Amino acid sequence: MKKLLTALLAILCGCTFTADTAKLRESDDVLNVSLLKVGKADAIVFEYGSFTMVIDAGEEDDGQEVVDFLQKRNIAAVDVLIITHYDQDHVGCADTLVESAAVKQVILPHYESDHIEYLDFMKALETEQIKPLYLDEPYTFTERNMTVLIELPKSYEMTFPGEYDNNFSLITTVTHKDNRLVFTGDIEKQRIREWLTDGQQACDFLKIPHHGVYNRAMEELINTLKPKYTAICSSAKHPELISVRTTNLGTVYELNYRIEMRDAGKEKEFIDALRCRNGNLNIMIGAVQKECNVI
Repeated sequence: MKKLLTALLAILCGCTFTADTAKLRESDDVLNVSLLKVGKADAIVFEYGSFTMVIDAGEEDDGQEVVDFLQKRNIAAVDVLIITHYDQDHVGCADTLVESAAVKQVILPHYESDHIEYLDFMKALETEQIKPLYLDEPYTFTERNMTVLIELPKSYEMTFPGEYDNNFSLITTVTHKDNRLVFTGDIEKQRIREWLTDGQQACDFLKIPHHGVYNRAMEELINTLKPKYTAICSSAKHPELISVRTTNLGTVYELNYRIEMRDAGKEKEFIDALRCRNGNLNIMIGAVQKECNVI
């Protein structure tokens, strides 16, 4: 298996994971974690009473979506913003976030990048007069019944030519009551094995690293942590438009989309919902033909 493709909705006792903007439960001791649908990118919002924490900020064009989500939740301030590493799909709209919300503390890995998204973020921090905390050792803080442990790599040095900074990702473990939740950024096999050698306990929830891209250490990670629930931050932002053409002498547009069904058993329900929304439009659905080369 080359990739892990399934995204699961996880619901734990005392901790709710949601992919939409459902209202926070009334109990003030409920930890609500939302993994925003921002494509193959990470933007994760934690709500614990009046305390808000964000891990990563998606891509640059996700800024308005992240800000809108916070506004719908009536969140005016972010207590802690953690950027796991400086790839564009993690730091992308961090500048928009700090410019739009009152961010109280920013926690970063201690290395630099030449990515334009990183540079824009640094400018935004300077403009907003926010001094980030660069981690050179593990960092722990507590908010009532929640403890957050942030772990860094043993070194921020590249160990082989062509290596990316995925293995510099900060690993965040959130413990809330009896629940242990692990968020791994984009760590790859070298960092996974490095982290596992420190001795890791089982967890209730695991955010699969690097958007589900398979590597040989992934099974070791899952077998060690034995998560009850997992999630992969890798979704289509919008259905893929394959082609557009006119029919009926140019009076009607025919649109062809490629859509991946999360649940193939709900195909009829999906078509019915489209027809209810679009009146008497002609809607057809079928499997995508596989391409093959004939020699």
